[in-house]
Amino acid sequence: MHSVELPVEALPSQPWVQRLLPKRLWSQALLIQCVSMLLMTGLAPGVINSVFAFELRSLGIRLDSVWFWLFPHICVVSVLAIAARMPVWWRWIHVIFPVAVIFMQQVALPATVYFAGFVITLALYWSVHNTRVPFYPSFPSTWRAMHHILEQHADDHSLKVLDIGSGIGDLAMFLAKQRIHDQVSGIEIAPLPWAVSAVRALFSGTSVTFTLGDYRSINFAELDVVFAYLSPAVMQDVWQKVQQEMRPGCLFVTSEFPVPDVVAEHIVFPSAHSPALYVYLKK
Repeated sequence: MHSVELPVEALPSQPWVQRLLPKRLWSQALLIQCVSMLLMTGLAPGVINSVFAFELRSLGIRLDSVWFWLFPHICVVSVLAIAARMPVWWRWIHVIFPVAVIFMQQVALPATVYFAGFVITLALYWSVHNTRVPFYPSFPSTWRAMHHILEQHADDHSLKVLDIGSGIGDLAMFLAKQRIHDQVSGIEIAPLPWAVSAVRALFSGTSVTFTLGDYRSINFAELDVVFAYLSPAVMQDVWQKVQQEMRPGCLFVTSEFPVPDVVAEHIVFPSAHSPALYVYLKK
């Protein structure tokens, strides 16, 4: 297990673009899309009626086609998203969203398809507004690294392991298969991922169990290891529960998001493309 000391860095100053934007990322994304669309709407009449329009039409380029204006729109929203220092995955949303909207308009799917998509999305993310935790699937390299952490911590003893925010159950089922004497379980608040994990558990050939509910209802005093892949918004609350309930010598492991202002006992890097694991030993 590799460990490093976390450097203390000064907080970077916000760029002027970011200071002008709303605080919430979804509000920033909506504003950026609207600004770009207004810009395209203002430019379109002048370009369509310009002297170059005839030559472009002779080349088969239709200036009145929405697809023609899609590329400059994507360029503008990408530049604005970078200037606002939005996370990389939000920049990809800026690119994919307008393409998806235009494509769906062209295809003209029946309303039942949109309703089904809404129901699936609701079942997957319905609790995000309350928990502030989106769906984060873990990586196979993370599963293997977590298994290695358990092997070092167990010292030939069986462990009670809980994955909070267990999603579709990948990590918990992997650990249950590798350590058959451990009592591995997961808890998930979103109904769709929980349902998938519960069905998978039935055919996994292991004793792993999954509960639909909030991790705050679980007594951490009964556990030896707690694993979390949640979000920075809740790490302080989870750590407070760990401090209040877990027994000395037990482990709390979080993927990607460390506990604020607390130095981890170890930091494990599963692979070059996987988030770090922060390992905390309850004193």
